[in-house]
Amino acid sequence: MQTPIARRLRNGKSPAKPKSAPWLAWAVGLIAAGVALAPWWAGSLYVGPRPVAPEDALMGLLWAAEFPLLGSALVGLLLTGGLVVCAWNIAMWRVPVMRFLLPLMGLIVWMGLSMTFGGSGWNGVLRVSNWMLALVAVVAIPAVVRRNLAAWMMVGALTVSASLLGLRACVEYLQSALAGIPNWRVFGSFFNPNLLAGYFVMSAPFTMGVLLLVGRELRTERMRWLTALLTVGLWLQLSGLVLTASRLGLLSFLLAAGVFFGFALAWRLVSRDFLLRLGVVGILTVGLMWLSQPSAQRLTPQAASQDVHSGAFRIETWKGTWRMALANPILGVGTGNFEVHYPRYASVGYTRSAHSTYLELAGESGFPALILLILMGVGWLTRVLQSELPPPETPTRGRITDWRPLRVGVLAGVAGAVAHNAVDSDVQVLANLLMLACLLALGIALAPDGVFTYPARPMERRATGLLFLVVLGLGVVSSGLGEWFANQARYYALISQIPQAVELYQRARLFDSRNPDYLMELGELYYALGRRETAFTMLEQAVRWKPTPRNLYRLGLYYERDGQPQRAREQFQQVLERDPNNLSALLKLAQMAQPDPNAPHLSDEALRYYQRIVAIEDSPYGRIRAVPEIVETAYGFAHLALARHYQSLGETERALRHYEAALSVFRAYRQQTYPFNRQGRLLGLYNPERERQILQAHLLTLQGYADLLEKAGKRADADALRQEYAKLISEE
Repeated sequence: MQTPIARRLRNGKSPAKPKSAPWLAWAVGLIAAGVALAPWWAGSLYVGPRPVAPEDALMGLLWAAEFPLLGSALVGLLLTGGLVVCAWNIAMWRVPVMRFLLPLMGLIVWMGLSMTFGGSGWNGVLRVSNWMLALVAVVAIPAVVRRNLAAWMMVGALTVSASLLGLRACVEYLQSALAGIPNWRVFGSFFNPNLLAGYFVMSAPFTMGVLLLVGRELRTERMRWLTALLTVGLWLQLSGLVLTASRLGLLSFLLAAGVFFGFALAWRLVSRDFLLRLGVVGILTVGLMWLSQPSAQRLTPQAASQDVHSGAFRIETWKGTWRMALANPILGVGTGNFEVHYPRYASVGYTRSAHSTYLELAGESGFPALILLILMGVGWLTRVLQSELPPPETPTRGRITDWRPLRVGVLAGVAGAVAHNAVDSDVQVLANLLMLACLLALGIALAPDGVFTYPARPMERRATGLLFLVVLGLGVVSSGLGEWFANQARYYALISQIPQAVELYQRARLFDSRNPDYLMELGELYYALGRRETAFTMLEQAVRWKPTPRNLYRLGLYYERDGQPQRAREQFQQVLERDPNNLSALLKLAQMAQPDPNAPHLSDEALRYYQRIVAIEDSPYGRIRAVPEIVETAYGFAHLALARHYQSLGETERALRHYEAALSVFRAYRQQTYPFNRQGRLLGLYNPERERQILQAHLLTLQGYADLLEKAGKRADADALRQEYAKLISEE
């Protein structure tokens, strides 16, 4: 009779597989969780403390990505935690090849230098911290992922997360359609639809590689359900991409699909079953594309010819960013300083990003940073493009897993990212940056000779891991906790509970003392409480930390409100130095240059400012807008002032033209922008004082225009305007 050990032994081999060390499961689990949760928690872009009611804060964090800093902190803790577990237990460290890792580290160092010399402050620290988290992913993933179970865990986490995100996008569109908004472009948990499209452009080709891998390796009938789920997951991701209605996103995916099939065919990996599944997914996706209104409206030739604003705005933004890069070629304007310096070079309106990662990197951090990024990509390709022979079948072990389909998926996903980052600033959000870093790391980990083994002493690796955890982990946690309290403070400020808001802002500054947005908001609250000296100290410091045209303008408004017209005028002039086309500052300077605001006859200085505003309206700055629905009322105020001026001079024809132009602006604002602002009361979009001024100007335009038409003998037209005047009064 055989012993139990003898029964387990066959031909000198034991079927019992060695158990993985518990620390390995912890390391892979933490890293996979961080990358998988990033698009849910860190897909938004920090734009300041957006108000969320305290009872909705947890849902805002876990579902709506209303707390991008706190979400990034949680993701960062998971990643750095996985790195520390690796550092504590791995003696022979698998490090990415230096031709890839060194340029990446050099890029981050150069961004740090640009941040230091450019005076980027808090915004630069945030940008560099995100890239440091990407470096953690690039280092940690190859350390634990080989062609084994760890790779399957990472692949599963990424694929499931992306598929569920696609499902969320579909549900979001259905909810909007049922609510009467059939042309809604889905956001998911991202800042805008284009950034969500950037994520799917990376995840969908990767999922195609996973589907091809599983279809080739798991051919038994009981595993067919897995390929079916992957097929559904791929369709959900492509559906999410379609529902973003991003034309450039779809083009980037088509390029990535071309790369996928190019390598899959060259390596002879494509199977008939895989093509059939892709055919079904393609038919369903094209059907959804034509059934969904946002896609149908934006993807037809007629819509493309009518919707010129988005493309023209993007091209003009690229030109302005290129001018900024050429003017600051070495260190740029400072990492994270785009919003501060770009308006000086802009020929179109306000934007938070360059809509191109490469141009934005060159403009912010200089051309050396862009060169380092290119060198990193070239170094990565030299390892990942290596071909390999299919693994042979052995009598004792059977067929060894062929990982080449997954490598093709990684290549295609990175190709999609490269294409889409050329036309959008995807890596501004941590979710997209981490997804790209994960694909790069998986490509290195699975490639032949993609890593080299480095024997690290315990003190070296553990000290390095703890350094990352303390410096990077605690840094992002402090900013995340600051955002949590600042968000509540903004909410209490909106409901006019000023003392509670001040206390919460002070608590936020305990965690994140260098955030200029918190300081600006706190200064405004102190002014509301009557503590003007403290308020101006904080407001002026916030402007020094973040001298954007918007902050400079806000400080000028407080000087004006405080009875300091000369300082207010100087502040508005500083706005024009940074943003020569700033309509708000031009309008303020024009109004301040008029000794008697009720007198129709303008001073020479005021006349020049108003004429400059009208000239901007006829320039690309006024014609090309990112969001045509947002009407700029400064043009209406300028036309009204000029109409009254020429009317006082007896120049009736010129006055009539300006009255007509002013009325056109105010009507468009009333129909398009005013309802949007009213719906955004809880977001701080509705300013009652400003709306009162716009309404008063609208009424004054109707009255003056009607009087002038009546004098010109056009009584019917004058009566129609007076009826419009009465209707507007009754609505208010």
